[in-house]
Amino acid sequence: MTGNYNAYEVKEVNADKSIKYLFFSRGDSDIFKAVAFDYIQDFKGYPLFNLGFGDYILETEEIDDSVNSNNGDMHTVFYTVLSTVPKFFVVHPNALMVVEGSDHTHDFWDKCKKDCKKNCTDTCKNLNRRIKTYRYFVNKNYATLIKDYSFFGGTREMGTVIIHDDYEIGREYDLVFCKRNISLPYEN
Repeated sequence: MTGNYNAYEVKEVNADKSIKYLFFSRGDSDIFKAVAFDYIQDFKGYPLFNLGFGDYILETEEIDDSVNSNNGDMHTVFYTVLSTVPKFFVVHPNALMVVEGSDHTHDFWDKCKKDCKKNCTDTCKNLNRRIKTYRYFVNKNYATLIKDYSFFGGTREMGTVIIHDDYEIGREYDLVFCKRNISLPYEN
């Protein structure tokens, strides 16, 4: 899913109903990171997994998705996260994956206000920034991505997730769903 972009090497760790991909962000400092695909529930005949990402806390084996490391290697880290998607679908070829930024809640906004460096007043400029990044990537690479994947957009309305049929380029979604269409070339 990343094409010819630079990505860090990852180590796969399988658990009961989840997969983690661990790696080091090697920017200004070394930061242990993790991408997790956690099983949520079955949904319309598909096992539904959430893609989560953040700093990996080795002592607790938890992911802190609220941090913004600013480690000078943002693009490499982003492409590393994306590089785990095909690996995930090799393990769970019939799964449905969902991405939703951890920066979409009022709790995030309240926390961001305390340390805001952008002098936001009425609206937090960091709110929904993560899902916008994923949407931007899908929008920009849609013609290539749909050869191997199907995408669906979702919105949150009064706390309920509504999934729209097909992903529409340029439409704002709160969540992006993805499933694999076909066998990937490196599986043969």
